Amino acid sequence: MEDNRKEEKEALAVLVEYSPKLIKSMKAVVEELRGNRQPDTDEYLLSIIKGMNWEIEVLNGTMDYLNETEQVIDKAAANELFVSFSRTYQEKDDIKLADAFEKDMIPFFTRLQDVAKAKVE
Repeated sequence: MEDNRKEEKEALAVLVEYSPKLIKSMKAVVEELRGNRQPDTDEYLLSIIKGMNWEIEVLNGTMDYLNETEQVIDKAAANELFVSFSRTYQEKDDIKLADAFEKDMIPFFTRLQDVAKAKVE
């Protein structure tokens, strides 16, 4: 049990280090999706989604630890958010995707970063 907690804490520490880069990239891609599309926007978007998926994997692996004293991340609500984002992504509508990043993904991943940071400190 102690080893598991140590591993979870280490994973969250890596997430805390990586997360600001991911959030910065999300904000940058929003600008591209809102009319400043670049030749590599689709490739950039895929790399951001890979980063989001990695953080989601860390979240899934550490959910019990994060919520150990109180529920700080609602798993069902988070899953619903990710499914909704996936649907929006599949629509290939840049404006809807930019809105989803601004209204849902950036706030969620910012919250995840804050919660993870609190557990690591």
